[in-house]
Order: sequence, then C-alpha cells, then structure tokens
Amino acid sequence: MRADLSCFLCCEKKALSLLEQYQVPSEKRLLLMKKIYGGFSRAEEEISAPVLMAKMMKILEEQIKMSDAYREPKRKYNQLLMGRMEQIEKRIWSSSDPFLAGLLYALTGNYIDFGAMDTVSEEKLTELLDKCGEFSVDSGTVEHLRRDLEQAGNLVYITDNAGEIVLDRLWLRTISKLYPNLRICVLVRGEPILNDATVDDARDIGLDREFDVIPNGTQIPGTSLEHISREARALLDQADVCIAKGQGNFESLHGSRRNIYYLFLCKCDFFVRKFQVEQFTPVVAHEMDFV
Repeated sequence: MRADLSCFLCCEKKALSLLEQYQVPSEKRLLLMKKIYGGFSRAEEEISAPVLMAKMMKILEEQIKMSDAYREPKRKYNQLLMGRMEQIEKRIWSSSDPFLAGLLYALTGNYIDFGAMDTVSEEKLTELLDKCGEFSVDSGTVEHLRRDLEQAGNLVYITDNAGEIVLDRLWLRTISKLYPNLRICVLVRGEPILNDATVDDARDIGLDREFDVIPNGTQIPGTSLEHISREARALLDQADVCIAKGQGNFESLHGSRRNIYYLFLCKCDFFVRKFQVEQFTPVVAHEMDFV
C-alpha cells in the first residue's frame, strides 16, 4: 500500500524526535534532515510507509550511531505485561468465548506502538485492557477466521511490537489448545526497528519456548514480501492461514491476495481517516474482503 503524505510527515516527526533524544547538535540536525528529505524525494512512487520509515531510520543509525533506540521501552512493556499474564489468562479462560477474549486482548496490545504515536502510557494501556471486552469487531470475519483455523494445517502469526507480544503469546496459547492439530510459527522482525519485536524480544518473554519463532530477515517495520528472507517468504507461501498484527503489516501486505487476517488498532490519522473510525478503534479484517 502506497505511503500517504501523512506517512512522510510522520517519518519527519519521528526523525526530529530521535535527533532531540540523542541530543544531536543543531547544525548536524539540519544536515541530517536534508539527507532524509533527499531520500524522500527519491523514494519510489509506490513505496510503503514501513519501507519509508526503515530508510529514514537507516540514515539516522549510520550518522549518529543509533542502535536499537527503543530497547528500554521494549523491555519495560515486555516486563509490564509479563507481570499481568496470569491475571489476563484467567480472564480469557473464564470468559464464555476464550478465542474471542484472547483475540481482543491481542488487539489491545497493539496500542504499544512508538512508531505510530508520539507517546505510549501505562495508564492508557491499562484503560484499554480493562475495557477490551467491550470492543466491537466484525463478527463475520472472526467466524471466518475460526473456520479457517479449524481446517488449516499451518498458521503463520506475524507480530508487531514488544510488550504486545506477551498478549499475542496468550492468544496463541489459546489457539493451540482450541486447535491442537495446527502448526503455529511466529514471524518477527529481523533486526531492531522502532519498538517492533525481534527474536531477542520474543526470547525475553518466553515465546520461543512455546512456538517456533523465525526472524523475517529485514529491518522494516512491516512485512515487505520483496525484502524479507527466502526462509520467511517460503514460510508465508506455505501458510494456510496468516494473522498479521499492526498497521505496518497491513500497509506492507495489503494487496497481496493471500489468506491474511489483519488485527490492529487505528492509531494514526491516516488509518483513522481510511477506516472512518475514532482513534484506538480495533479492526479485524480479511485480505480477501478487499479484493
């Protein structure tokens, strides 16, 4: 999906924020922003927002020696949600529909997104978690997903952010109990980018002890089929069903005509406008519904 004008502005804002965070002198900031604007001007017409963000972050990493800029927030939210795992899992299995309850918690975790938003707060996350049972999602799409999982042999689950992956782990655990014959593989980012989850983040919460976790081979905050590794591409090609979390995965996979179910909260202005909803509205959509 082609990047919107607001996506370019979002990348610019993120770059300025990181330059401030790393206390880069004003003269060097100007030079770096010129370099970033030059990259914007040379971007392919059909470039997606995740690829655009990755190009911008690469410039900053090379010029100011920035490495895994969101390491601490990732650890913080991984540990925060790990501390709530037992309580949330009890809520899931005490509900009348554990599959749906797990899905809604996994959806809620998509709030933890330092790429799409300027700030993420524990207070807002707690508020969303407390009321996620009231969220309304498309029941027809959810039922279609259940039927597909019932018939599937292989599920590829594409994660988005650290912290969020704790809730993904709980839903995947629920799915594995409800569909015991289903082989589940989790696809994460190949290298650190924003607060997206990598293999290290997955290991940090024990996700790798329950499911196969595979890096996608790229440093893009999405799943760009032309950029991911051969192993990741083969995994997706062999999947009967794919669940893709977050806006970045939607932006990079939408239009692929695969059996993909997208789960995300509408956080940025572009998504709020595209889906004509309020901020933080949950979306469950099927790729084939857009064909």
